[in-house]
Amino acid sequence: MKATLSIFVILFTLLSCSNKNQITLVENGKSEYSVIIPVNASPEEKRAAEFLVSHVNKIAGCKLPVVNSDTPEGNCIIISKSGEIETADGFSITTNGKNLIIKGGSGKGCIYGVSELLEKYLGVRYFSPVFIVIPETKNIALPEINITGSSPNTYRNVHGTFSENQDYKDFHRLNSIDDMFADNYYVHTFNKLVPWQDYFETHPEYFAYMNGKRIIDQLCLSNPEVLKIVTEKLKKEMELQPDKKVWSVSQNDNFSYCQCDKCKKIIEEEGSASGPVIRFVNQVAEQFPDKIISTLAYQYSRKAPLKTKPLDNVQVMLCTIELNRSQPIATDPSSASFLNDIEEWGKICKHIYLWDYTVDFAHSYCPFPNLQTLQPNIQLFVKNNVKEHFQQTNTATGHEFSELKAYILAKLLWNSDADVDVDAIIVEFTDGYYGAAGEWIRKYIYKMQDEIVKTGEWLDIYGPPTNYQKSFLSAENIKLYNSYFDEAEKAVAGNDVLLLHVRTARMQLWYAIMEIGKNDMFGPRGWYTEKNGDFVVLPEMTQMLEDFYQTGKDAGCKYVNESELTTEEYYQSTKRFINVQLKGNFAFRKKVSANPTPSEKYSGGDLSFLTNGVRGANDYKVHWLGWESKDFSLTLDLEEPTQASTIEISTLYDPKSWILHPASVTCYVSDNGTNYKLIEKQTVSGDQRKEEVNRTFTFNTSGMKYRYVKFDVKGTLKLFDWHPSAGGGSWVFVDEIVVK
Repeated sequence: MKATLSIFVILFTLLSCSNKNQITLVENGKSEYSVIIPVNASPEEKRAAEFLVSHVNKIAGCKLPVVNSDTPEGNCIIISKSGEIETADGFSITTNGKNLIIKGGSGKGCIYGVSELLEKYLGVRYFSPVFIVIPETKNIALPEINITGSSPNTYRNVHGTFSENQDYKDFHRLNSIDDMFADNYYVHTFNKLVPWQDYFETHPEYFAYMNGKRIIDQLCLSNPEVLKIVTEKLKKEMELQPDKKVWSVSQNDNFSYCQCDKCKKIIEEEGSASGPVIRFVNQVAEQFPDKIISTLAYQYSRKAPLKTKPLDNVQVMLCTIELNRSQPIATDPSSASFLNDIEEWGKICKHIYLWDYTVDFAHSYCPFPNLQTLQPNIQLFVKNNVKEHFQQTNTATGHEFSELKAYILAKLLWNSDADVDVDAIIVEFTDGYYGAAGEWIRKYIYKMQDEIVKTGEWLDIYGPPTNYQKSFLSAENIKLYNSYFDEAEKAVAGNDVLLLHVRTARMQLWYAIMEIGKNDMFGPRGWYTEKNGDFVVLPEMTQMLEDFYQTGKDAGCKYVNESELTTEEYYQSTKRFINVQLKGNFAFRKKVSANPTPSEKYSGGDLSFLTNGVRGANDYKVHWLGWESKDFSLTLDLEEPTQASTIEISTLYDPKSWILHPASVTCYVSDNGTNYKLIEKQTVSGDQRKEEVNRTFTFNTSGMKYRYVKFDVKGTLKLFDWHPSAGGGSWVFVDEIVVK
């Protein structure tokens, strides 16, 4: 969608340049200018010319010709790479007589020079890949220009779907993974390099030793045969992608690491489990001096080694996954160990690739007030020798202020200096993207920010809204936030596009209200109210769910979380959740026993959640009970002999969280709790590569009378080979037992 922006400052720039040295680029929709690029133009020079021509045509309806020439004549816009520009992505823009000259460094500098011209002098704004402000005028005049631009950061990735749009990516001077890394060699590559499926049975010594045995989770990095296999594999792969510079040799995504005698000795010498990693990767890097070998400093390997320095062609990906997101890292006492780690890596490593996390991955729509931390955190990274940045923001339509956060991060990754006014960026974005509703959106943002700054509470990248229901998502605060959105919607009621932007932002608040309500189904913030001794769902809550769903459809929202739960699946699972099982449910609030007992990490391991009348939805942290790598039995006591026709029990599927449906569920019934009669065994066939989020196992007991119900649940125990963490322990999560 192209938007028209009528801002005095922009029109003044385009139409009213009074400087005697101004360039009249377009007059009355016509131009005498050509865009000149070298005869043997590089892809970047060609792209810069195309980018400029396309936007001038959209602004003024005038398509400038592109000419390949090394001796430009006439009125020219000259675009070229130049050795005068010291940094690859740096640029200069100058006027010389009637000519406009854009020079770039050896990388994408000339493209970014065009981006600077479009933004600073022609008023173009990419608020999102589909909401672009392009002023329309038949006259374009430019003042005398003599500016340069560069960034201390050589790689700037705001990760997500937005950068899949090439214009958006170039305008915001962003990178994507494939700009740097070989295909399929980004992170967590140990199993790709030495697949356990191929080697473990015959050579278990290639793999990590833990707790007295070899396991498939990681490699044994002190084994010389592992080094040989890895280097031979990389050599073959590099022949297939000779133009790719960076190759990842990095740990699998789990907490295990080898503790055999040799690896353990290295860990002791280096004072960190990163010791074996860096020594191994250095040996790989020695074999490929013209490449960069990338590895992770992540979780157990985050601490820098004491003795071994990464070679100059080794890149270390330092990750912030454990940190609190409500406060700047530099001033948050809980981040002290990371501060030490980044300082130590900064002293010894030439290439630090900083992997930062700026959103809630488990609840992408959950309010996540962290804008106040973005600038100081990037400043901290740059101060400690970080030049390559990966901001895992997972930008996507509908995610919590995804467009705004990406806009801010892009500008900060280019220049994070103290004189960059983030509040001014927020004003520019909210006024442009939300129109007259912008001031109300800002009230919402800043009120929520004030609340979390006041409490200083931990903001968790996997935290559910219920974590904050007594602070920035309290009932009082949510009432105020709703009033802001009511005013915001009124302010743009006549503009369908801007109204959809506002309502898409409001999805965050609706999501929080609904999720908090799920945790308090029959309480003051729940979905139900009691009338005449019966529980009745609140119509305003069901309407909120419908509004959430319809707005998501209208806006083109896809996923509610990192596990790729779709808005459709969330809608259906929530409808299932609020369909409480009270009337005619003989199991309601009856006692359940388990052998073994469930993990206390989820719902406190409280078995009463299995018969509280509320079905689990999509979030395994709410109303679900879990067992890891175990078969288990559940026994329900109905307290008296009962005649019922069906028995139900449900399970969850969330493979990114290592949760699979069970391999089978077998149901038995009994009169006395000792002698049980088999009803049926139901199995889940296949390798569960793709399953429905919720699965209900239903057993027919028509005409039968019984007091006890028993389920034998067989898990898959291990993750299937298709899973990124294949061989790791799998979970089974169970929710409501219903007997009707």
